[in-house]
Amino acid sequence: MRATAVVRAELRRGRTVLAELRGRVPLLPREVSVSGDTAEVVFVGGAAGPIGGDDLALRVEVGAGARLRVRTAAAAVILIGDGTPARQRVDLMIGAGGLLEWLPEPVVVAARATFHTHVRVEPAPDARLLAQETLVLGRTDEPCGDVLSRWDMVVGGRPVLRQQSGYGPAAHPGWRGPAGTAGGTVVASRLMLPAPPDRLPSAPGRAVCDLAGGGRLVTVTAHDAMTARRAMEAAPPADQVSRATSSEPAVPSNSTPPVPAGAAVR
Repeated sequence: MRATAVVRAELRRGRTVLAELRGRVPLLPREVSVSGDTAEVVFVGGAAGPIGGDDLALRVEVGAGARLRVRTAAAAVILIGDGTPARQRVDLMIGAGGLLEWLPEPVVVAARATFHTHVRVEPAPDARLLAQETLVLGRTDEPCGDVLSRWDMVVGGRPVLRQQSGYGPAAHPGWRGPAGTAGGTVVASRLMLPAPPDRLPSAPGRAVCDLAGGGRLVTVTAHDAMTARRAMEAAPPADQVSRATSSEPAVPSNSTPPVPAGAAVR
């Protein structure tokens, strides 16, 4: 299955409006009514999956001065399908003074499935961003499939982040070891621009990286999503970016190394 979706927000007369909102199964965007000056869109699942062979593309554009929050209605489960990778590309574009919160629910990669995800961010230098990704490596009591996760961010034409991480049987043999997840099954990433003034330090299970071109990337590992979520709720992101939501990624209290599994920074 091939599907695309586009969400475009603009500032008109001091109010954020959705100038474009379209998608195809399984990418079905819906505007929801919320208080305040931030528009909100929720993607609802129009079909099972993604499954092997699916190729999904999402594009979110936030115009100058507009404010937009994008969520998903539920977690996604990647299934084996035809045995080829399920692919998803997300392009996030933010104009001058704009704000985007990209807050999808976790993605669970089932045994023998393969998932390739690529998030590409192009914000203006004075834009604000809170973007997250939460990967659950396998369902309960089963091995995980293969995951290849890539993040790219270009600010004002200057690359500031190029990161690719691999998990699963096809990843580097040490991905579950002490230099990887140390047996953890939840890997979460949060990208913030600008970097909040209060810097959460790196710690066992949490890697905090200030980017040379501005912004901050936090990557955490945990043994279960509930423990991880409770730990993250104790340290929400700074108010200048966004207040914490129920779908925030997780900071574990257990002791695991701060380096994400199989990470290859390029």
